[in-house]
Amino acid sequence: MSRRIVAMLLGSAVLLSIPVPALADGWSVTLSAPKARPGDTVRVTGANWPAGRLVQLVTCGELALGGSSSCDMRGALATAVKPDGTFSVVLTVGEPPKPCPCVVHAAAVGTGESGHVDTPLDVSGHPTGPVPTPARTLARLDVVEARLTGGGSVSAWFGGPQHRTLVYTVRNAGSQTLTGAPLTVRVGNGADAVPTPPTGELRPGETRTYEVAVTIPFAAFGAYPVTAELGGLGQAKAVHQAYPWGLVLLNVIGLALIGFGVWRLVRRRRARAAGPALAADGPMLLPAVVRVPDLGAYLVFDDAPGAGRMRRLAGGQLAPDEVRRLLEREQRQPAAVVDLDALDAYLTTRERG
Repeated sequence: MSRRIVAMLLGSAVLLSIPVPALADGWSVTLSAPKARPGDTVRVTGANWPAGRLVQLVTCGELALGGSSSCDMRGALATAVKPDGTFSVVLTVGEPPKPCPCVVHAAAVGTGESGHVDTPLDVSGHPTGPVPTPARTLARLDVVEARLTGGGSVSAWFGGPQHRTLVYTVRNAGSQTLTGAPLTVRVGNGADAVPTPPTGELRPGETRTYEVAVTIPFAAFGAYPVTAELGGLGQAKAVHQAYPWGLVLLNVIGLALIGFGVWRLVRRRRARAAGPALAADGPMLLPAVVRVPDLGAYLVFDDAPGAGRMRRLAGGQLAPDEVRRLLEREQRQPAAVVDLDALDAYLTTRERG
C-alpha cells in the first residue's frame, strides 16, 4: 500500500483509544529501518513538532485505526520535543494485538495543539489482515474531581519539600472504551511528568479515580499548579499554595536583629564621643575608666565597656586593700582631677557589700 493511500486513511485515525485531528501540517516522522521483527529496535526521528510537547510512540496494527486496542501499549514510550522541534528515540518494536498493516503511531499528548503521524512499518512474522473501517465516534472524558490531599509538615513552614496526593476522578462520557490511555501528571511548569499508575480499561459511562503522589519542590513559593490529563482528554488543574511563612519570619527576625545591633553600635559610639555623663544636680560622676598617675595605671570599673577584655589583657586585678594602701601614700600634686576620697569610699562600700 502506498504512502498516499495510508495518508488518506489516517485522516480519520484514532489516537490510541480516542480519535484525534488529522495529520498536522509539517509534522514528520522517519524510521531507521522500514522492516523489523518484534523485539528489534528502530530509531524514530521527528521534525517540525511543537517544541516542548510530549510525544507518545507505540507499535500498532490495523494502521492504528482501532485506537489503543490495536496497539502494543506495553511497549509504548514517551519523549519530549526539543526546542528546535525535533526528537529522536529508540523504540522496541512490539507485537500489536491486531494484524498488520502496522505503523509506528506518534501522537502529541497534553494540552495545546493535537495531532499524530503514523509511519508504516513491516513487522516480520506478524499476521496480516484487511484494513478496518475507520471509527468515526469521538471519545469524551468528563472531569469529576481534581484536588490535592495530604497534611502539612513542620519542614514545609521553612521551605522544605511538600508531599501531596493528587486525586483525579474522570468519567467516560463517550461511546467507546478507553484502554491503556496514558495518564500524564506534571507539577509546576516543568516538562517532566511524574510517575503514574496504569490506567487500565475505562468503559463508557464508567467513573474512575486515580491517585498520584506528587512533591512540591524545595523552597517553593506561591501558587504551584498540578495538571493532569488522560490520553489527551480530561485536562484538569489543582493549585497548591506554597508559602513558607516560618522561613519568612526567620528572615524578618534576622533583619530586625541586624538593625538592632547597628543601632546599639551607633548609640555606643555617640556616647563615647560625648564623654562622661554629668549628674543633673549632684557631684560629678567618675568615668568608667580613670587614669591615676600616682598608681601609674588605670582604674577600670566593672560597668565599663570592654571591662572583661581589659582585665584579661592586664592579667589580673587589685584587691581593695591594695588599692587603699597605694592611695594612702604621701600624696603628690595630681596631674589629673580625681576625687580620691570618693574613690576610697566607693571601694570600701564595695568591700563591705
